[in-house]
Amino acid sequence: MNLSDFTYLLCHPNAITSAQTQELEVVLKEFPYLQSARAIYLKGLYNQNNYKYNSELKISAAYTTDRTILFNFITSKIFKSISSTDLKKIEALKEI
Repeated sequence: MNLSDFTYLLCHPNAITSAQTQELEVVLKEFPYLQSARAIYLKGLYNQNNYKYNSELKISAAYTTDRTILFNFITSKIFKSISSTDLKKIEALKEI
């Protein structure tokens, strides 16, 4: 997998194919702590209803710093991450 393919998948995780999922598996063998690759790989397994999904979910959860973001990324069709600073800004705007 080259850098442009990986970058494209970061921007469009729902477009992952089974071939790209297999390529990500190779990437993860070389770089097991690469959280973004692990999340996209897991998303590919989820989208394809792959039998490896449950075991990989446990591994990915162990490598992930925030499991709720991982869950939302995997299960949602459109992923929007809101940071804690964004939440504070939203709360401040609600008070005004």
